[in-house]
Amino acid sequence: MSDYLASKVDACVVGAGPHGLALAKALLDAGHSVAVVDRETDRSSKRQTMLIQPGAIKVLDSLGVREAVEADTHRLDGYDYYVDGDRIAALRYADIEDSPFAYGLGVPYRVMQHAFLDELLKHPGFQIFDGSVVGSLLKDAYGVLNGVAFTQDGAERVLECRLVVAADGEGSPTRDLAGIPVQPAAWDYEAITFLAPRPDDWPSVLSNYRASDNRYLGLAAYAPDEVSVLWGIRSGSFDEVKAQGFETFLERILSVEPRLRPSLKGLRGWEDVRHHTFPGHIADTWVADGVMLIGSTAHSLTTFGGQNMNLALYDAQSAARTAARALAENDVSAGSLAEYEKERRPLVENIAKFQTQAAAPDTDGSGGPAAQAVAAGLQQMFRSMALGPSAWQTAPAASAAGSSRGPGAFDPSMIPTEIYRFDFRYDAALNWAWKKAPKNDPVMTEIGMYAWEKNVPIIGPLSGRLLWQLAKMSGAKRVFEFGSAVGFSTIWLARAVGPEGKVYYTESDPELAAKAASFIEKAGVSDRVEILVGDAMESFRSVEGDFDLILCDIDKRLYPEVFAVALPRLVGGGLFVADNIFWNGDALTGYTRDPMGKAIGETVDAMLAEESLFTTLIPLGDGLAVGYKE
Repeated sequence: MSDYLASKVDACVVGAGPHGLALAKALLDAGHSVAVVDRETDRSSKRQTMLIQPGAIKVLDSLGVREAVEADTHRLDGYDYYVDGDRIAALRYADIEDSPFAYGLGVPYRVMQHAFLDELLKHPGFQIFDGSVVGSLLKDAYGVLNGVAFTQDGAERVLECRLVVAADGEGSPTRDLAGIPVQPAAWDYEAITFLAPRPDDWPSVLSNYRASDNRYLGLAAYAPDEVSVLWGIRSGSFDEVKAQGFETFLERILSVEPRLRPSLKGLRGWEDVRHHTFPGHIADTWVADGVMLIGSTAHSLTTFGGQNMNLALYDAQSAARTAARALAENDVSAGSLAEYEKERRPLVENIAKFQTQAAAPDTDGSGGPAAQAVAAGLQQMFRSMALGPSAWQTAPAASAAGSSRGPGAFDPSMIPTEIYRFDFRYDAALNWAWKKAPKNDPVMTEIGMYAWEKNVPIIGPLSGRLLWQLAKMSGAKRVFEFGSAVGFSTIWLARAVGPEGKVYYTESDPELAAKAASFIEKAGVSDRVEILVGDAMESFRSVEGDFDLILCDIDKRLYPEVFAVALPRLVGGGLFVADNIFWNGDALTGYTRDPMGKAIGETVDAMLAEESLFTTLIPLGDGLAVGYKE
């Protein structure tokens, strides 16, 4: 049958998933005509339910579909992260400053899809071609894209357009037609999933469980009466799991979360569960002349952390903004469309990197520092995704300076995932030591939780114990801290110096200093701590006398200056201690990543070269350099 013209529009979106429809709605709102070409005809069968973060809810709200979506969904309060039965991190959306909504949503795929379609079909500039398969991208005599050819009901049809947006999934034919290759992901992760009755009094949260013998469980309370269960397995191991028997599979789940026992009684066998693989990829480029890729067409990640649809909706928002401008300027070249990829790609690549390191169920040393790294990553990822694009488009100045790691862009370089990946491969003994060490007392546990929730860096319990020993063994009575943050290290040192000693706490942020003061008071050591708020270097100059121990944990770029001014005021037999000398693994490549690492490396070299110091580098936490002044 001959080709015949189906229509003429500004933009064609291939794929009628929620993100493709979101982009179509945004372009229509901007005054452009849009057609959607989709292979599906029945949209009632998809059972998938997705976590939608507050930032993505804001996208739905801006497109006029939030109320319709919320009418048929369940609200979630946040997430919990457990290791070996202990909850080591928690986040509640209501506690996130500037979060656009105080809740997330468990949204069935079909609910969001129909909410968008209901709005789109009211618009005179919108068309949809169901049951259609794109066969080619059309170009004019000058090689400029001017349409798509597709098959519908056996008929060959042509749609004229200036821009094609590929939103047709992981195996996107449209991406292939555009000649855009993809790079496969490297994670070793598959999953077994099913729905189960929700236990009584179960919290409305997303829960991730990690056990130190490589068990991984995810639970999502997406509905009032159901919980979605995900069990992580190694790639290619599903047949091995099946061979062990269905009852063994269920008992493995119950060994992680015993409260699920009543919910699992109704499962009959393997026919009640689904096996998922996550081949994954990130496309080499997300734009070409006249073509944009969004969602899983551009990047297909794992389900770890439940971010895929959120990322896709943020893609749609950003791509629509770029596309609307490009269409208005009549320039849909790859160069004109590139700002979309520039804005979105860094975050997606960082989340993929984090998932690669954190989601694998067979990673050695999944407890201890590894677990804390994953907890920190999840905390930061959820906070950034909850806030939405505004959280990562501009990095906070303090974070850029290395003096703070507060709320802002999700970036694994801002948490110690690299060094903990080093631990995974080479130093399982460190994870063993972390788990063997006595647990923190209630005050230190509270500080630790506050630090995870607020993304405040702390020295960590193992390094804190070492500081206590160093101060105790050296008989230190006067201690100065360059950078004290929330007071975690301050309390360790104050306990070591005793009632006759004095620890000088420094912090430039008055609010953080006030919080630290409350923790120091709770710990019962406020009588031996002097809190100095303001510039740490000025505070050091204002305090008279020499010191028995000086801790350097300040803005990393100031390390060389701190060492230079501190050494003359360190008593003979005193200790100079510098934290973060590994700088999240940058030490392993010669401190080449950023100016902070370069400054740390310069300080380490100066300590080792200083004739009056005997310096030892200790691979604990993010690394400590301890110099003894002879």
